Amino acid sequence: MGFGATAVRAEDASVPQAEDYTPAHAATSKPAKTSQSEADPLSLGSTCLFCDHEDAKPAETAEIKRSGEPALPADYTRVNADKIEGQTQVGVRAEGDVIVERNADVLNADWAQYDQATDTVTAGDRFTLYQNGSTVSGDQLVYNLKDQTGSGTAVRLNTEQGGRRLQSVSEKAELKGKGLYKLINTKFNTCSPGDASWYIQAQSIEADESTGIGVAKHASLVFGGVPVLYTPWADFPINGNRKSGLLVPTIATGSDGLELSLPYYFNLAPNLDATIRPGIISKRGVQLGGQVRYLQPNYSGEVDGDWMPNDQKSIRNNRYQFKWKHQQQLNSKISGGINYNQVSDDDYYRDFYGREDIARNVNLDRQAWLNYSDKLLGGSFDGSLRVQKYQMLANQDGYKDEPYAIMPRLTGRWQSHIGKAQLNVLGQFTRFDHDTKQDGSRVVLYPSVKWDFHNQWGYIRPKVGVHATYYSLNSFNGQSGRNVSRVLPIINVDSGLTFERRARLFGGEYLQTLEPRLFYNYIPTKSQNDLPNFDSSENSFSYSQLFRENLYSGNDRINSANSLTLATQSRILNPNTGAELFRAGIGQKFYFKKDNVLPDGNVSNYPRSQSDWVAFAHGNLTPSTRIDLDIHYNQNLSRAESYAAGITYNPEPGKVLSARYKYGRNERIYLQANGDYFYDRLSQIDLAAQWPLSKNLYAVARYNYEIEAKKPLEMLIGAEYKSNCGCWSASLVGQRYVTGENSHKNAVFFNLQLKDLSNIGNNPFEKLRLAIPGYSKTNEVVKQ
Repeated sequence: MGFGATAVRAEDASVPQAEDYTPAHAATSKPAKTSQSEADPLSLGSTCLFCDHEDAKPAETAEIKRSGEPALPADYTRVNADKIEGQTQVGVRAEGDVIVERNADVLNADWAQYDQATDTVTAGDRFTLYQNGSTVSGDQLVYNLKDQTGSGTAVRLNTEQGGRRLQSVSEKAELKGKGLYKLINTKFNTCSPGDASWYIQAQSIEADESTGIGVAKHASLVFGGVPVLYTPWADFPINGNRKSGLLVPTIATGSDGLELSLPYYFNLAPNLDATIRPGIISKRGVQLGGQVRYLQPNYSGEVDGDWMPNDQKSIRNNRYQFKWKHQQQLNSKISGGINYNQVSDDDYYRDFYGREDIARNVNLDRQAWLNYSDKLLGGSFDGSLRVQKYQMLANQDGYKDEPYAIMPRLTGRWQSHIGKAQLNVLGQFTRFDHDTKQDGSRVVLYPSVKWDFHNQWGYIRPKVGVHATYYSLNSFNGQSGRNVSRVLPIINVDSGLTFERRARLFGGEYLQTLEPRLFYNYIPTKSQNDLPNFDSSENSFSYSQLFRENLYSGNDRINSANSLTLATQSRILNPNTGAELFRAGIGQKFYFKKDNVLPDGNVSNYPRSQSDWVAFAHGNLTPSTRIDLDIHYNQNLSRAESYAAGITYNPEPGKVLSARYKYGRNERIYLQANGDYFYDRLSQIDLAAQWPLSKNLYAVARYNYEIEAKKPLEMLIGAEYKSNCGCWSASLVGQRYVTGENSHKNAVFFNLQLKDLSNIGNNPFEKLRLAIPGYSKTNEVVKQ
């Protein structure tokens, strides 16, 4: 924000003598004066919150007129008017369509008195000054053209700084030199001309464009004509850059009452800043939080934490959370990082966070790592060193199953190509540690060779490898330490064809593919019940799982296999860009033996010779309608084991209707107090919407209902409004969600966004993005 002074040279300025002057008029119309007599000269415009753009007209329209004559030498002054009287080197008085030009400055006025000895212009009854991209208008102006100092009354300012538009009206403006000014009894905002739905009103504002800092005294935020916030003093950036100072308070309400946070921002350096967040939760107590962020060419990170010394709703005190993320590039080959998370107790996320955060933060990750990349023996080598230990949070019944700590893991992978063959060697050493389970060390060596024979319409990729695993287990609970190993060959062949054709669908031209695929996999049967299970789990049955060589993740379990997967998929592509619009497929695995390695390492037999089949369909049926379908069908029992179906109608940004259904015959529901998971039928319906109720008012809603349990998991409803000119937007959203088997929480989110200034309240965007597929920020929706 500012008038933007322009440097001048100390040379004599000149004006033409009156008798030699020939008037030169710009081709623009004379500035209108009617608004000044008919409206408050210190009004920004209409304070109507919901009026149409046409109703929010500016109090006056200031247009700059130029002489149209050739440019002057630097620091020379030209005065044009209907009438000029005076003397060269002394001064002149100009009247009627006055145009004063010097360097980049242009002054229009009804009359002007120019004192050439002091380089000072006195102008009225109305003036408009164009200076460095800013337009200043008012009643009277006293202005020194050389050093760009002076003052004006009933001043109106329109300017752009850093892509942000700003308008203000002031009782008086004092120009103090290049980029220095003071506004007295002022109002300003960042809205379109004539829109005063909100503004900042201050007794005074002093600004320095060289430092980018403005200081406001006795300032209030006025919204819809009503003051809503006040501060006796505040400093702020005037050019969009970072600036130390108070941030807008964060306000929320819910099951814990009113939540208020008043953050203060410290701009410590161009690459270092910090924020402290003192606050209060009315039903719990005072809270202090903070964040430090740092950025250097070779490293970056942030430290974040919150602390509540006395929680009135909990038997625990000194409740806290701490997070540290750090990434560093040590040199061109070595990088590393740290990710550390800690909370004071098991209930922290259930008490202070929402449904999604509770689900994500059962195991809090704490790890440090180093990565290494280089060329080696004609190939590429990637290595890593990692240590990792989780903080496991107990469920509401107090039970937790803590994963093994990795202390440490050293991994190396070498890859090279020889003709059509790709050589791959994986080596890994891991030391597993646990307080209540048998632990030990594991070494994995997995060399393999994979050939790639392909052309434009198909491929064959055979692979041969040997997976060798060695364990050194420690003594535990009376069991003596022992060494054990497992060696298994792995052979598979992946092959596929791609057929393409031009297709006409729904009146449009597309490219359709048909892609059959065969995957043969062989691994001999080997009982593994004498091996520990440090990190393996069974992958879910899906289309992609049909083409994985190992049914299990991790390295402690390797399934037996002598199977052939038969599958096909079809894709619909844009023929011009190749962008995928739709994809559907179906597949099934056929077994040539019935051996099966279970998660506990024992060998059992399949009761059938073929697996269930899986199918999927994802993509756009029309430009505005998308479907998503996944199904797992048990062929032996002639029933679906699980399926999920969803349809989303999204004709344009801001218009979304979504319906989803998920079914599982035997799904993991929750962890019981005895440590076993409770399995049951899952049947959920999920409805969501974002839809305009009027031109600028949008409704948002979600209803997620569990049919088997006969209760809603989440209910959300709200409204969002965007002003016609985009000067402000507001959201009010209420949410109720489950936090445990027999517990729930309520939350209310209110957010007021002032264009190019700040957000007031608690922004619900992330909640809405996760709840409503295809959700668009209301204040970013563009209406034609």
